[in-house]
Amino acid sequence: MPDFQRITIENIEYFIVDSIQNLRAEDSFIHRNNKLSVFGGNGEARKYVGSYIDDSGRKLSTFFEYENWGITETKNGRRVEYPLIQKNCFFNKKNLQRYLVDAKVEYHKQEQKYHHDISRFYDDYVLSINNLPTENIFFSIHDVSDHLENSKGYRRGYIRSEDDIWSIWRKIVLPKISYLSILKLLPVKDIEDSEPLFYFRIFLDYQFRSIVHPQLLSREKLEIPASEFNQFVEQEIIKQKSRKGQQKYRKDVINHMPQCPFTLITDEVLLRASHIKPYMVCITEKNEKEALDYLNGLALTPTYDWLFDQGYITFLDDGRLICGTRLSRYTWEKLNINPNAKNKMRIYPERREKYLEYHRKFVFQDNIDDFL
Repeated sequence: MPDFQRITIENIEYFIVDSIQNLRAEDSFIHRNNKLSVFGGNGEARKYVGSYIDDSGRKLSTFFEYENWGITETKNGRRVEYPLIQKNCFFNKKNLQRYLVDAKVEYHKQEQKYHHDISRFYDDYVLSINNLPTENIFFSIHDVSDHLENSKGYRRGYIRSEDDIWSIWRKIVLPKISYLSILKLLPVKDIEDSEPLFYFRIFLDYQFRSIVHPQLLSREKLEIPASEFNQFVEQEIIKQKSRKGQQKYRKDVINHMPQCPFTLITDEVLLRASHIKPYMVCITEKNEKEALDYLNGLALTPTYDWLFDQGYITFLDDGRLICGTRLSRYTWEKLNINPNAKNKMRIYPERREKYLEYHRKFVFQDNIDDFL
């Protein structure tokens, strides 16, 4: 058990004993308010979680501790029951709030094409999440998979819930660019005698998050006079495309931090100057000084640059590494990282505190409080 990653929820520490990651929220699942313009229908309330045969099926059964996928009583060709899979599932209020913050620009600027102007729903959705009565909202899931004896031979595993929170998350989630993650948890202090909890979380594709959204350079967002707008956009697009190749910034970052703390590589050809507070955020705040400040950069080799840039990892002010929960134990092992260790990394954290705080709060995909 000590090899499992740990997470703290409501002051209780849990092992993450298994996970299902990156279940895309397809348009067929989305509530009609948020459906893409190229698709019709009202959306169905069941969520696909994988095939329930062969290796995929064995993994699904092990994860949910449920063996009877697609086996339900029928009458006149219709189901008369939907068997219970698990009753200890929950969404977390902070995760749902964070999702809506990440999705705010997409709701209002709409890079994707939707049937409706989804901006008119945003405030109501925020209110519905803020008004949830508890931090953890528990619900049960039922088996609504393809029937084992269906004539087409489909073996698709689906889950659904009749609880209110299921309807709420279907309404707020955006199609194609949102993902469901499910963590299987057991309490550290009572692992042998406890039933598992299933922590459902939703995330937005990084490139659509509010901090880096393509529409951040809109005239309305920046409030720039029309006469200056075209020139400004042209200049900023050039800067955005070349932000990691800006010679002075990159040179200053590597001079200050000449080695990747993960790989110990010092060859400048393989080092990237990774912004801590994203370049796009600095530019939209009209703060070029922060955008080019070498203290707002870490020298990392490409894999770890990507992990940091996308918010899979972050750092405390003293340089301790915090690993999020979006990657499997197998992946952390291949990266040669122990996510529980919280090792101090040589990132020269002094005078970087404001940038690191921003990264923990707005870039890191998990809630940092769950790890402290």
